Amino acid sequence: MSKPILTPDATYLKLNKPAEFKRFHQEFNALLKKKLKRINVGGSSHYYYFCGEIHDRNNRNWEPFLNLWSYTDRKQLDFYVVKDLIEEHIGRELECKCEILRNEKATRRSQLHKQFGVDFGEPGKQGVDIV
Repeated sequence: MSKPILTPDATYLKLNKPAEFKRFHQEFNALLKKKLKRINVGGSSHYYYFCGEIHDRNNRNWEPFLNLWSYTDRKQLDFYVVKDLIEEHIGRELECKCEILRNEKATRRSQLHKQFGVDFGEPGKQGVDIV
């Protein structure tokens, strides 16, 4: 018989510790890197991970959080609390698991660099800022 899933409060208290959340997040990211497709941005060393499905609720093949759901079940944690903590950690709302590994800002910078041949730099640093 498997252990029951922790309550939302117990899950939050367990993962609210920085060391616990960091360990959980690193383990889950490693799992995602094995499950998702790695897409290289042509002509550069930049890459991102993608689930391979169109992000549309009408797409029957799209299972946006299946891996996270399974992983939280195995770890006996509340899925919704874990998803909220990950969104809080990365600073944006997630539509799909593949967005956990994707740095949208770096991807956009890479696309602009490829298109215009200029590194637009980081805001507040010398260079051209993205407005």
